[in-house]
Amino acid sequence: MPMSSPVASPPRRDPITRWLLMVAGLIVVMVIVGGFVRLSRAGLSIVEWDIVTGVVPPIGETAWQDSFADYQKTPEYLLVNEGMTLGEYKRIFYYEWAHRLIARVAGLLVVAPLLWFMWKRRLTLRESIPYWIVAALFGIQGAIGWIMVASGLRDRPVVSHFRLTIHLLAAVLLLGLVLWMALDRLRQAGEHEDAPEVSPRARVLTWVLMAALLVQLAYGGLVAGLKAGHLSNTWPFMFGRLVPADLLSRYEPWWRNLYESLGSHWIHRWLAFVVAAIAVAVVAHLRHTGTPGVVRRAGTWLLAVVGVQIALGVIVVLLGVPKWFALAHQGVGIIMFCVLLVIAHYAESSRARLQHTAA
Repeated sequence: MPMSSPVASPPRRDPITRWLLMVAGLIVVMVIVGGFVRLSRAGLSIVEWDIVTGVVPPIGETAWQDSFADYQKTPEYLLVNEGMTLGEYKRIFYYEWAHRLIARVAGLLVVAPLLWFMWKRRLTLRESIPYWIVAALFGIQGAIGWIMVASGLRDRPVVSHFRLTIHLLAAVLLLGLVLWMALDRLRQAGEHEDAPEVSPRARVLTWVLMAALLVQLAYGGLVAGLKAGHLSNTWPFMFGRLVPADLLSRYEPWWRNLYESLGSHWIHRWLAFVVAAIAVAVVAHLRHTGTPGVVRRAGTWLLAVVGVQIALGVIVVLLGVPKWFALAHQGVGIIMFCVLLVIAHYAESSRARLQHTAA
């Protein structure tokens, strides 16, 4: 007898929806913790990737001495932290260990509830496929993280800024997928039956804004990986000029400057205002067309978050990239993505509803 799904629970009590929202929250936590580890220069403190045995930190003085000896062979110790004490090493080790432990717990909290839902027949085998894709993407994200770390254990005490950016974008896209699935379940359960219509132009503008925001997040990853935020602590000028003299001529060929330190930092600074302008256009159009309800409120939140994010970015530059302001800047960027995703989901739901009505 084939398995079948029961009648959907009310959206606020639906365990699958709540599970998806919990997973989305865990991804946000991992991104923030990852930023803290990077800003603390702790990401290269563990030189092995032991999925099982790595759950337990070194136990006993001998184990700690062995772990420290392995770290002392890395470029980061030899070129940056030479003379570090064992106590200092333990501190950064525990930062990275906690980061990896949270990732392991997050993976467990994806797989275990999913198996439970299948066992309880809340999900059929076919219905579970998208959720297993999410679980697989968690594993891939972990592998990307190790590939990124490994790039800083060879010749230079820095990870590849490209791999760091890929790691960040993979987390953002995974967050988007999980949150989109949760919003789908809310809509299917009847939460958005009276969802406001979003005009086609507003929908297009929303996706243009999403593309611009993802590019801006990518440049944030490049700036972080290159530590380009330390290049200039003045704003709006860099080295006394609005456009640095060698912005596109420092490296050959010229287009290499678009993703190296000076160019990436300059683009990241001013692309923020492009994102802000598109956000204003989106919200203005939503208000002009009379879009009511949650979409309009989300638009107001979007403008507020964009303003806070730009202010944090300027503060980070002027204060020389202080850890907590930089971490807040990263976190607000993720919040901006989530708010925009809610607007995009409403826009797509509106389009699907109109197409269904026309058919």
